[in-house]
Amino acid sequence: MKQKLRTIVGLLLLLMTAACSHEEEDLPSQKKVEFEEGGQQFTIVPLYEEFLDYSKNAEENPELNNKGELFTKVIQPFQSYMNEEDASLSGGMDYTPYFYPTRKAEAIKENTAELLERQDEINEIIKSALVKSAGKLSGDKKTIVVRPADPDDSSVSSYLNGAGAVTISKDVILLMLAPEFEKEMLEYVVAHEYHHSIFLEVDPKGVNLLNSIVFEGKAESFAVSVFPGVAAPWTEPMEPEEEKAVLEYLRNNKDSTSSEIYFEFQEGSFKKGIPMWANYKMGFKITESFLKNHPEVPVGEWTTMTGDEIVRGSDYPDLLENEIQSREE
Repeated sequence: MKQKLRTIVGLLLLLMTAACSHEEEDLPSQKKVEFEEGGQQFTIVPLYEEFLDYSKNAEENPELNNKGELFTKVIQPFQSYMNEEDASLSGGMDYTPYFYPTRKAEAIKENTAELLERQDEINEIIKSALVKSAGKLSGDKKTIVVRPADPDDSSVSSYLNGAGAVTISKDVILLMLAPEFEKEMLEYVVAHEYHHSIFLEVDPKGVNLLNSIVFEGKAESFAVSVFPGVAAPWTEPMEPEEEKAVLEYLRNNKDSTSSEIYFEFQEGSFKKGIPMWANYKMGFKITESFLKNHPEVPVGEWTTMTGDEIVRGSDYPDLLENEIQSREE
Protein backbone atom coordinates (compact mmCIF):
# COMPACT_ATOMS: atom_id res chain seq x y z
CA MET A 1 0.00 0.00 0.00
CA LYS A 2 2.76 2.43 0.95
CA GLN A 3 4.60 1.61 -2.26
CA LYS A 4 1.42 2.29 -4.24
CA LEU A 5 0.93 5.66 -2.54
CA ARG A 6 4.56 6.63 -3.22
CA THR A 7 4.05 5.73 -6.87
CA ILE A 8 0.89 7.85 -7.13
CA VAL A 9 2.53 10.83 -5.42
CA GLY A 10 5.55 10.48 -7.70
CA LEU A 11 3.35 10.47 -10.79
CA LEU A 12 1.44 13.55 -9.58
CA LEU A 13 4.67 15.42 -8.97
CA LEU A 14 5.94 14.41 -12.39
CA LEU A 15 2.72 15.64 -14.02
CA MET A 16 2.88 18.93 -12.12
CA THR A 17 6.52 19.47 -13.14
CA ALA A 18 5.70 18.65 -16.75
CA ALA A 19 2.74 21.06 -16.70
CA CYS A 20 4.90 23.88 -15.32
CA SER A 21 7.61 23.20 -17.89
CA HIS A 22 5.01 23.19 -20.66
CA GLU A 23 3.62 26.55 -19.47
CA GLU A 24 7.11 28.06 -19.51
CA GLU A 25 7.75 26.67 -22.99
CA ASP A 26 4.50 28.25 -24.19
CA LEU A 27 5.61 31.73 -23.17
CA PRO A 28 6.67 33.97 -26.06
CA SER A 29 10.20 35.30 -26.31
CA GLN A 30 10.59 38.86 -25.10
CA LYS A 31 10.89 41.54 -27.78
CA LYS A 32 12.94 44.70 -27.98
CA VAL A 33 11.02 47.37 -29.87
CA GLU A 34 12.73 50.14 -31.81
CA PHE A 35 10.95 52.94 -33.62
CA GLU A 36 11.33 56.54 -34.73
CA GLU A 37 9.01 59.50 -34.41
CA GLY A 38 9.79 62.81 -36.09
CA GLY A 39 13.44 61.86 -36.35
CA GLN A 40 13.64 60.95 -32.63
CA GLN A 41 14.65 57.39 -31.80
CA PHE A 42 13.04 55.21 -29.15
CA THR A 43 13.81 51.73 -27.82
CA ILE A 44 11.70 49.61 -25.46
CA VAL A 45 13.86 47.05 -23.64
CA PRO A 46 12.10 44.31 -21.57
CA LEU A 47 13.58 42.45 -18.61
CA TYR A 48 10.91 39.76 -18.39
CA GLU A 49 13.13 36.79 -19.20
CA GLU A 50 15.83 38.01 -16.80
CA PHE A 51 13.32 38.22 -13.95
CA LEU A 52 11.81 34.85 -14.87
CA ASP A 53 15.24 33.22 -14.71
CA TYR A 54 16.04 34.89 -11.38
CA SER A 55 12.64 34.24 -9.75
CA LYS A 56 12.45 30.62 -10.92
CA ASN A 57 15.83 29.84 -9.34
CA ALA A 58 14.93 31.80 -6.19
CA GLU A 59 11.69 29.85 -5.84
CA GLU A 60 13.37 26.48 -6.29
CA ASN A 61 16.32 27.32 -4.04
CA PRO A 62 15.78 30.19 -1.56
CA GLU A 63 19.54 30.34 -0.98
CA LEU A 64 19.84 31.75 -4.51
CA ASN A 65 17.54 34.65 -3.65
CA ASN A 66 20.29 37.14 -2.89
CA LYS A 67 21.92 40.28 -4.24
CA GLY A 68 24.65 38.36 -6.03
CA GLU A 69 22.20 36.23 -8.01
CA LEU A 70 20.03 39.25 -8.77
CA PHE A 71 23.08 41.11 -10.05
CA THR A 72 24.16 38.21 -12.27
CA LYS A 73 20.75 37.39 -13.70
CA VAL A 74 19.08 40.83 -13.87
CA ILE A 75 21.28 43.86 -13.16
CA GLN A 76 24.26 42.79 -15.25
CA PRO A 77 22.13 42.09 -18.37
CA PHE A 78 20.33 45.40 -17.79
CA GLN A 79 23.65 47.25 -17.70
CA SER A 80 24.78 45.41 -20.82
CA TYR A 81 21.61 46.36 -22.69
CA MET A 82 22.12 50.01 -21.76
CA ASN A 83 25.71 49.85 -23.03
CA GLU A 84 24.41 48.47 -26.32
CA GLU A 85 22.00 51.40 -26.54
CA ASP A 86 24.79 53.83 -25.61
CA ALA A 87 22.46 55.02 -22.84
CA SER A 88 23.77 56.80 -19.77
CA LEU A 89 22.70 55.52 -16.34
CA SER A 90 23.60 58.67 -14.43
CA GLY A 91 22.20 62.15 -14.11
CA GLY A 92 18.74 61.32 -12.79
CA MET A 93 17.64 58.87 -10.10
CA ASP A 94 19.97 56.15 -8.84
CA TYR A 95 18.58 52.92 -10.28
CA THR A 96 20.08 50.55 -7.69
CA PRO A 97 17.28 50.97 -5.08
CA TYR A 98 14.84 49.68 -7.70
CA PHE A 99 16.64 46.35 -8.06
CA TYR A 100 16.62 44.24 -4.91
CA PRO A 101 15.98 40.57 -3.96
CA THR A 102 12.28 39.78 -3.74
CA ARG A 103 10.55 38.16 -0.80
CA LYS A 104 7.86 36.75 -3.10
CA ALA A 105 9.67 34.76 -5.76
CA GLU A 106 6.65 32.71 -6.84
CA ALA A 107 4.44 35.80 -7.17
CA ILE A 108 6.97 37.78 -9.21
CA LYS A 109 7.50 34.74 -11.46
CA GLU A 110 3.76 34.47 -12.11
CA ASN A 111 3.38 38.22 -12.63
CA THR A 112 6.33 38.31 -15.02
CA ALA A 113 4.90 35.46 -17.08
CA GLU A 114 1.59 37.31 -17.39
CA LEU A 115 3.32 40.53 -18.43
CA LEU A 116 5.41 38.64 -20.99
CA GLU A 117 2.26 37.14 -22.50
CA ARG A 118 0.85 40.68 -22.80
CA GLN A 119 4.05 42.32 -24.04
CA ASP A 120 2.61 43.33 -27.43
CA GLU A 121 -0.24 45.17 -25.73
CA ILE A 122 2.16 46.78 -23.25
CA ASN A 123 4.63 47.85 -25.93
CA GLU A 124 1.85 49.39 -28.00
CA ILE A 125 0.62 51.44 -25.03
CA ILE A 126 4.14 52.67 -24.27
CA LYS A 127 4.82 53.45 -27.92
CA SER A 128 1.57 55.38 -28.31
CA ALA A 129 2.28 57.44 -25.18
CA LEU A 130 5.80 58.24 -26.38
CA VAL A 131 4.57 59.27 -29.83
CA LYS A 132 1.99 61.62 -28.31
CA SER A 133 4.55 63.04 -25.87
CA ALA A 134 7.18 63.55 -28.56
CA GLY A 135 4.55 65.26 -30.70
CA LYS A 136 4.38 68.00 -28.09
CA LEU A 137 8.04 68.03 -27.08
CA SER A 138 10.87 66.34 -28.96
CA GLY A 139 14.30 65.44 -27.67
CA ASP A 140 17.16 62.98 -27.90
CA LYS A 141 16.98 59.19 -28.12
CA LYS A 142 15.10 57.54 -25.25
CA THR A 143 15.35 53.98 -23.93
CA ILE A 144 12.42 52.66 -21.90
CA VAL A 145 13.20 49.63 -19.74
CA VAL A 146 10.25 47.50 -18.61
CA ARG A 147 10.47 45.25 -15.57
CA PRO A 148 7.84 43.57 -13.37
CA ALA A 149 7.05 45.44 -10.20
CA ASP A 150 7.98 43.61 -7.01
CA PRO A 151 4.76 42.19 -5.48
CA ASP A 152 6.10 43.34 -2.12
CA ASP A 153 5.92 46.98 -3.27
CA SER A 154 2.29 47.71 -2.43
CA SER A 155 2.60 51.35 -3.54
CA VAL A 156 2.63 50.34 -7.22
CA SER A 157 -0.71 48.52 -6.91
CA SER A 158 -2.31 50.63 -4.19
CA TYR A 159 -1.41 54.15 -5.34
CA LEU A 160 -0.03 53.95 -8.88
CA ASN A 161 -2.69 51.72 -10.47
CA GLY A 162 -0.07 49.14 -11.35
CA ALA A 163 2.33 51.47 -13.18
CA GLY A 164 5.40 52.75 -11.35
CA ALA A 165 8.28 54.55 -13.01
CA VAL A 166 11.48 56.49 -12.47
CA THR A 167 13.71 58.54 -14.77
CA ILE A 168 17.23 57.20 -14.41
CA SER A 169 18.86 59.69 -16.77
CA LYS A 170 18.23 61.85 -19.81
CA ASP A 171 18.43 58.61 -21.82
CA VAL A 172 16.68 55.98 -19.69
CA ILE A 173 13.23 55.57 -18.13
CA LEU A 174 12.50 52.52 -15.96
CA LEU A 175 8.90 51.25 -15.85
CA MET A 176 7.78 48.85 -13.11
CA LEU A 177 4.51 47.13 -13.99
CA ALA A 178 2.06 44.95 -12.09
CA PRO A 179 -0.32 42.78 -14.15
CA GLU A 180 -3.29 44.85 -12.98
CA PHE A 181 -1.89 48.08 -14.46
CA GLU A 182 -4.38 50.50 -15.96
CA LYS A 183 -3.76 51.58 -19.54
CA GLU A 184 -4.57 55.24 -18.86
CA MET A 185 -2.21 55.43 -15.90
CA LEU A 186 0.61 53.75 -17.81
CA GLU A 187 0.24 56.31 -20.61
CA TYR A 188 0.21 59.16 -18.12
CA VAL A 189 3.25 57.89 -16.24
CA VAL A 190 5.19 57.49 -19.50
CA ALA A 191 4.42 61.12 -20.42
CA HIS A 192 5.46 62.31 -16.94
CA GLU A 193 8.80 60.50 -17.00
CA TYR A 194 9.42 61.47 -20.63
CA HIS A 195 9.18 65.13 -19.61
CA HIS A 196 11.72 64.53 -16.84
CA SER A 197 14.12 63.01 -19.36
CA ILE A 198 13.80 66.04 -21.66
CA PHE A 199 14.52 68.42 -18.79
CA LEU A 200 17.61 66.40 -17.85
CA GLU A 201 19.02 66.95 -21.34
CA VAL A 202 19.95 70.52 -20.34
CA ASP A 203 22.17 69.25 -17.50
CA PRO A 204 20.37 71.22 -14.76
CA LYS A 205 22.36 72.75 -11.94
CA GLY A 206 21.37 73.87 -8.46
CA VAL A 207 19.16 70.99 -7.34
CA ASN A 208 17.35 72.01 -4.15
CA LEU A 209 13.93 71.51 -2.59
CA LEU A 210 12.16 74.21 -4.60
CA ASN A 211 13.66 73.10 -7.91
CA SER A 212 12.81 69.47 -7.15
CA ILE A 213 9.19 70.32 -6.41
CA VAL A 214 8.81 72.40 -9.57
CA PHE A 215 10.57 69.60 -11.49
CA GLU A 216 7.71 67.28 -10.53
CA GLY A 217 5.09 69.96 -11.11
CA LYS A 218 6.25 70.62 -14.66
CA ALA A 219 6.16 66.90 -15.47
CA GLU A 220 2.61 66.70 -14.10
CA SER A 221 1.48 69.69 -16.16
CA PHE A 222 3.00 68.13 -19.26
CA ALA A 223 1.37 64.74 -18.63
CA VAL A 224 -2.00 66.42 -18.06
CA SER A 225 -1.63 68.29 -21.36
CA VAL A 226 -0.93 65.02 -23.22
CA PHE A 227 -3.53 62.91 -21.38
CA PRO A 228 -6.09 65.36 -19.94
CA GLY A 229 -8.60 62.68 -18.99
CA VAL A 230 -6.43 61.03 -16.32
CA ALA A 231 -7.10 62.01 -12.71
CA ALA A 232 -3.87 61.25 -10.88
CA PRO A 233 -4.40 61.29 -7.09
CA TRP A 234 -1.15 63.21 -6.56
CA THR A 235 -2.56 66.22 -8.45
CA GLU A 236 -5.72 66.51 -6.35
CA PRO A 237 -5.98 69.89 -4.57
CA MET A 238 -4.88 70.19 -0.97
CA GLU A 239 -7.10 71.49 1.79
CA PRO A 240 -6.47 75.20 2.53
CA GLU A 241 -4.80 74.43 5.85
CA GLU A 242 -2.61 71.81 4.21
CA GLU A 243 -1.51 74.20 1.48
CA LYS A 244 -0.72 76.86 4.06
CA ALA A 245 1.48 74.42 6.00
CA VAL A 246 3.20 73.21 2.82
CA LEU A 247 3.92 76.74 1.59
CA GLU A 248 5.33 77.81 4.95
CA TYR A 249 7.60 74.76 5.20
CA LEU A 250 8.68 75.16 1.59
CA ARG A 251 9.43 78.87 2.02
CA ASN A 252 11.62 78.13 5.05
CA ASN A 253 13.47 75.27 3.34
CA LYS A 254 13.41 76.13 -0.37
CA ASP A 255 17.21 76.01 -0.72
CA SER A 256 17.58 72.77 1.24
CA THR A 257 19.27 69.77 -0.35
CA SER A 258 18.26 67.46 2.51
CA SER A 259 16.71 64.20 1.33
CA GLU A 260 14.94 63.90 4.70
CA ILE A 261 13.09 67.18 4.15
CA TYR A 262 12.25 66.26 0.56
CA PHE A 263 10.74 62.95 1.66
CA GLU A 264 8.55 64.79 4.16
CA PHE A 265 6.95 66.39 1.12
CA GLN A 266 6.88 63.06 -0.72
CA GLU A 267 5.57 60.83 2.06
CA GLY A 268 3.80 63.48 4.14
CA SER A 269 4.26 64.57 7.74
CA PHE A 270 1.27 64.39 10.09
CA LYS A 271 3.17 66.39 12.70
CA LYS A 272 3.80 69.27 10.28
CA GLY A 273 0.40 69.07 8.58
CA ILE A 274 1.94 68.11 5.24
CA PRO A 275 -0.08 65.67 3.12
CA MET A 276 1.33 62.79 1.11
CA TRP A 277 2.59 63.83 -2.35
CA ALA A 278 2.84 67.48 -1.34
CA ASN A 279 5.81 67.81 -3.69
CA TYR A 280 3.65 66.83 -6.66
CA LYS A 281 0.56 68.72 -5.51
CA MET A 282 2.38 71.98 -4.80
CA GLY A 283 4.65 71.71 -7.81
CA PHE A 284 1.66 71.10 -10.06
CA LYS A 285 -0.24 74.07 -8.65
CA ILE A 286 2.77 76.37 -9.05
CA THR A 287 3.35 75.25 -12.65
CA GLU A 288 -0.31 75.47 -13.61
CA SER A 289 -0.50 79.03 -12.29
CA PHE A 290 2.63 79.93 -14.28
CA LEU A 291 1.06 78.52 -17.45
CA LYS A 292 -2.15 80.42 -16.75
CA ASN A 293 -0.19 83.67 -16.31
CA HIS A 294 2.07 83.03 -19.32
CA PRO A 295 0.14 81.10 -22.00
CA GLU A 296 2.48 82.51 -24.64
CA VAL A 297 5.49 80.55 -23.34
CA PRO A 298 5.95 77.39 -25.47
CA VAL A 299 6.38 73.99 -23.81
CA GLY A 300 9.99 73.69 -24.95
CA GLU A 301 10.84 76.91 -23.14
CA TRP A 302 9.08 76.35 -19.82
CA THR A 303 10.35 72.77 -19.70
CA THR A 304 13.95 73.97 -19.36
CA MET A 305 13.23 76.92 -17.06
CA THR A 306 14.54 76.76 -13.49
CA GLY A 307 12.33 76.40 -10.48
CA ASP A 308 12.96 80.03 -9.51
CA GLU A 309 11.91 81.22 -12.97
CA ILE A 310 8.68 79.26 -12.85
CA VAL A 311 7.88 80.41 -9.31
CA ARG A 312 8.63 84.04 -10.18
CA GLY A 313 6.01 83.95 -12.93
CA SER A 314 3.46 81.97 -10.91
CA ASP A 315 0.92 82.96 -8.27
CA TYR A 316 3.52 82.15 -5.60
CA PRO A 317 6.40 84.63 -6.07
CA ASP A 318 6.46 85.22 -2.31
CA LEU A 319 8.25 81.88 -2.03
CA LEU A 320 11.25 83.87 -3.25
CA GLU A 321 10.68 86.75 -0.85
CA ASN A 322 14.29 86.74 0.38
CA GLU A 323 15.44 87.19 -3.21
CA ILE A 324 12.83 89.93 -3.79
CA GLN A 325 13.86 91.79 -0.65
CA SER A 326 17.51 91.54 -1.69
CA ARG A 327 16.75 93.10 -5.10
CA GLU A 328 14.73 95.91 -3.49
CA GLU A 329 17.58 96.77 -1.16
